[in-house]
Amino acid sequence: MVRVAREESHTGYYHVMMRGNNKNMIFNNASEKYYFLEQLNLQVEEGNIAIAAYCIMDNHVHLLVKSDIESMSEAIKRINIRFALRYNNKYERVGHVFQNRFKSEVINNEGHLIQAMRYIHNNPVKANMVSKAEEYKWSSYNSYINKQDRLVDSESKQMIMGIFSGSIKEYRKFHLIDETEEFLELKEDLEREREEKARKIILYYCEKHKVNKIEELVNKRYILEEIIVEMLNKSHLPHRRIAEMTGTTRGIVNSIQKKYKMR
Repeated sequence: MVRVAREESHTGYYHVMMRGNNKNMIFNNASEKYYFLEQLNLQVEEGNIAIAAYCIMDNHVHLLVKSDIESMSEAIKRINIRFALRYNNKYERVGHVFQNRFKSEVINNEGHLIQAMRYIHNNPVKANMVSKAEEYKWSSYNSYINKQDRLVDSESKQMIMGIFSGSIKEYRKFHLIDETEEFLELKEDLEREREEKARKIILYYCEKHKVNKIEELVNKRYILEEIIVEMLNKSHLPHRRIAEMTGTTRGIVNSIQKKYKMR
């Protein structure tokens, strides 16, 4: 299969995701996370990449990287090789640890940059590993508050905090906003997030109209239409699933999409 060339970012920033091969857990304990951070820092010191944000989960990694495509690809390749050598030797195994080709998406502007940062920092919260982003040890969230972190690029940090006028309070508040955009994520986690967004929309409208379940709103077409429009805009679920969750049909969902000329 021919590989699609990576899109080049005019800002120089990329959101990168690396996941375990065959969906495997790759960070079984703290020592492996420390070693990954060491290898990441080595690439920073060698000048291949700069890191604006990061989060190490148990089976994947999110990075907000400043670099050019060639240097970034080379840095990720070196990290993969060195991490795999140590990991395979430790667990007496062979083969890839990370999937061969990491995923990346371009960051288009400052607004996109801080949204991606928020998404990365809130990964452990969404996964119910912690209740607040600041409680997670393996991310760069606290690097922007009071923790010295040699990994986080000082210029990126200064620029990002400048967007919040240097206010830690505003930085914290920004991380509490529900995410509406979609970023690089594991397929299974993305599906779970979409379902959760859809459930929150339904719950909001049920509470707003003082009903216990959405079935009680089926005969109120204007309300149901409003719910489906918001689910189409925010949940990105397939029409079939939206129909199931709202007690309607795929035909109704399709007609609402056409009515509002939604993609």
